[in-house]
Amino acid sequence: MSDMLSQDQLDDLLASGDEDVSAQSIEGEDVEEGGNVKNYDALANAFSFFNEKAGGVIANVLNREASLAAASCAAIDPETLKNSVASPALAVTIPFESGLEGSMYVLVPAKNVAVLADLMLMGDGTAEYNEDHKDALGELFNQIVGAYTTALGEQIGGAVSAGALKVEEFDFDSPSFALENADMALLTLSIAEHEDGTLGVVVPDALSEALMNNFKEGQGGGGGGDSSDEGGVGLSGAELDDLSQVASGFSDSQPGGGFTEAQLGDSGLAGGSKENVEMLLDVELDVSIELGRTDLSIKRILELSPGSVIELERMAGEPVDLMVNNKVVAKGEVVVVDENFGIRIVSLVSPEERVKSLR
Repeated sequence: MSDMLSQDQLDDLLASGDEDVSAQSIEGEDVEEGGNVKNYDALANAFSFFNEKAGGVIANVLNREASLAAASCAAIDPETLKNSVASPALAVTIPFESGLEGSMYVLVPAKNVAVLADLMLMGDGTAEYNEDHKDALGELFNQIVGAYTTALGEQIGGAVSAGALKVEEFDFDSPSFALENADMALLTLSIAEHEDGTLGVVVPDALSEALMNNFKEGQGGGGGGDSSDEGGVGLSGAELDDLSQVASGFSDSQPGGGFTEAQLGDSGLAGGSKENVEMLLDVELDVSIELGRTDLSIKRILELSPGSVIELERMAGEPVDLMVNNKVVAKGEVVVVDENFGIRIVSLVSPEERVKSLR
């Protein structure tokens, strides 16, 4: 009997065991947090950034109040995604080419696509969904992605670009992309005088981690602000250097104030000529964007009314022209930045031709 434990001893042992279990649980949580636990607060910040830019574009294109707001953000749950995004739905694939790696997928219910497309065509938003609406959704997201990547590049301090978007019907039972090893967000689309809709966004783990790293507290916002200080003709710092090198051959002592064109490969800038180039860069020039041209008869012009469509002599998706002094200096894609239209440069004429166009 002497080997038996008293009740007090048993109570002490049980209490000690509870303390060990609690310590083990806390240790497990610490290891998990120090391991590969995702920072969904940072990912929520990333989606809020996307919502801000996308909502501004939608409101601007539709010319009415519209917004996107994140309802939730978590590890992907295919069943929750299926139950939240109404079927049938369309998937917009956004493939990043620089700055980020991977693709982001946006699921939009067909009924909301119909509303967006109909309003874009100056309708009342009551049209039924049809195949033509797919093209309208693609055009809308082209503008959204343009605004988003431009702002995102400024946010993270580096250029971000996306490739050609893909819009297709989406089947939740046979998805065109993996609904695993990813995170998701549910977004609420609100359009004035129309019923709210729920959109789904799927982000693979690698891209999700990159967004989390860029939107952690205290991260982002570096390096992008300098772009507003670049030359008034929309040229980057490297391109301004090209312009300066060409302009360095101009003589400031010609009779009548004329300019003499320099040959590329001339010697570098001297102190005096560099100052003259600095003065040249402050000169304001007329800059315009030419979307396209066409000819209309007087009868056709008199028949124009709200809703009329005029076809231009330019293919859909073809870059528009950036004109300086009525001469083409660059081509670019139409984007929306802070609710204003702009273009993203995709090609430039040579530095010599650019200088000629400034005269």
